[in-house]
Amino acid sequence: MQKEVAELNQNTGKAATEKLGSGIYVDVENLQGATEAQEVITSLLESWPETAPGPSCLNLYVQAAQVLLWDMWAKSQFPHLVIAAQGVQHFSNSPTKNSADIAMAIDAISDILLGRISYVVVVSDDSDFISLYNKMKEERFGGDNSSGNIPFLWVVTDRDGTRSSTIKDFFPNDHIHVVRFPSRTSPVSEKIEANIPKEVPAAKKNVSNPLGGMAQAIIDQIEVGQFSSVDCWRIIKEGWPRHSIVTTSESAKNREATFGEKFLHEIFPILKRRGVTNPSNRPRRYEMTQAAKDSAR
Repeated sequence: MQKEVAELNQNTGKAATEKLGSGIYVDVENLQGATEAQEVITSLLESWPETAPGPSCLNLYVQAAQVLLWDMWAKSQFPHLVIAAQGVQHFSNSPTKNSADIAMAIDAISDILLGRISYVVVVSDDSDFISLYNKMKEERFGGDNSSGNIPFLWVVTDRDGTRSSTIKDFFPNDHIHVVRFPSRTSPVSEKIEANIPKEVPAAKKNVSNPLGGMAQAIIDQIEVGQFSSVDCWRIIKEGWPRHSIVTTSESAKNREATFGEKFLHEIFPILKRRGVTNPSNRPRRYEMTQAAKDSAR
């Protein structure tokens, strides 16, 4: 009987993975200030890891007084996602001691077992989510020792000293994804920054993520309807003349084919998450939708 239940859970998990998206669970306070947290979230979504299905919902765990502010920011930035901002309880005067990690684990387990999502993506540097990973392994796959099947990704930043040596040495590397942590550019008060949700700079001005900027420029300049990658060459060449995506293509014998492949694999995944479609493969055509245009507002 136990074996049958395990097989049922495993088959159910595989079927769900094919149909549902990833649920993202972010411990906002763990990412220090509001600006840093917003940039980490935006960077993750614009350069989504291939190991996880596309995101379907974004759950933010913030100070109770900031729930409405974060809800407003997230809905304006990511209209294609289901947004949920949740206040967390502090148990001491230390900002790091809160119940976000507990709430994140409970919500993630509930969402995946009830079939709301197919994959859990946790965004936090300091909290220990090995227990959550192991529980998902037990419940979804009946104790299967193969780590590759576990629908779990732990997103951390490249800050020094935030992950213990135990995690680095023993946690499966294919279930960890690292994003760049933004550097501060101005001495803004942490208190003010945490209470006022900053607008994320326009993608084309985001030097740290040029591909996201290219995608935004394409959405801004390409009209609704079908287009080809060649139509985007001029847009990217004008905005990013020294980027490898255009310089490599310039030196290639077949520039259109070279650029087309780079566009397909590096820029289109970002456009797709914004609503751009790919209706034809031969010849390869893309379609700018009104939904993609609306996502830029």
